[in-house]
Amino acid sequence: MKVSFVVIGKNEATTLERCLQSVINAIAVNHLEAELLYVDSQSTDKSLELAGKYCRAFLIKGKCNAAIARNIGAREAAGETLIFLDGDMELMADFLPLILTDEGALIYPFVSGNFINYYYDTSGNFLSKDYYRKIFCDEDTYQPTTGGLFAITRQLWDEVGGMRPKFKRGQDLDLGYRLAQRGILLLRKKDTMAIHHTVDYKYSARMWKDLLSGSGMYARSVLYRSHWNNIYVLKRMLSSDPTLIVLLFSIALALVLHPWLPLAFYLMITLAAVAYSMRKAFTFLFFERYIVQLLRDMQMLGGFFFFYPSNKVKYIYEEC
Repeated sequence: MKVSFVVIGKNEATTLERCLQSVINAIAVNHLEAELLYVDSQSTDKSLELAGKYCRAFLIKGKCNAAIARNIGAREAAGETLIFLDGDMELMADFLPLILTDEGALIYPFVSGNFINYYYDTSGNFLSKDYYRKIFCDEDTYQPTTGGLFAITRQLWDEVGGMRPKFKRGQDLDLGYRLAQRGILLLRKKDTMAIHHTVDYKYSARMWKDLLSGSGMYARSVLYRSHWNNIYVLKRMLSSDPTLIVLLFSIALALVLHPWLPLAFYLMITLAAVAYSMRKAFTFLFFERYIVQLLRDMQMLGGFFFFYPSNKVKYIYEEC
């Protein structure tokens, strides 16, 4: 049984070579019958040139995003076991024996592990490192969502139709929630599967970029609307976006009460929520985080009702 590693990326030249080398090393160390593929989303750096030295590389010529790239990778892959990772990750070779049999079959149809984030600023300067705490577990557990790092059987991938291309962001969450609704949760191993090199999620420039691009609407507005009847998504909304829920109820109350009272309530709750989230590192950036939170909530609410990206896409790509 063959294993296919699918790496996706866009302008990841600074980390891509390290990523591909880590996969090649993991294949060799574990004596796997495996292949490595790279799918590029129209990079303007040397990503494709680098990838071509190590594996089969594909360039998306039409509409591109991470969901489309992974679907193309799966389409071109020969293996019955698919392992996906992003071009800014390093795979841990000693993790694979924990999820694969000697024949290369998965011990469970949908599995991942912990990963460590190495955080950088937008200039590439190292800031800190830590486990990705949103998904971290200190013992093997089952979770309803995944990230860009996971292994899945081809049979299960094909059964759900892979990833939905309308999700420019949050496509991995959507996949996990669709599987969870079928009764198949992600097995999250307590062991480290990879190191992830990324810009700090709370770094000022990244927050404003995400806000102004509107990309966050995919992982929230579109995701919540697409899974309105999924209990796992409702739980996520309650834990991840409580101020968005408060905003929704405040608007509803404003229709029957004095207009400014519900708004004042929302502003105070959001102020408290941001202060609580920054309690361990309260800085002068508090006001900026507060403004971003308010704008994001309004954007997410508008997107929920008015933003409808198409799920139809024509896959146009070529092998380089």
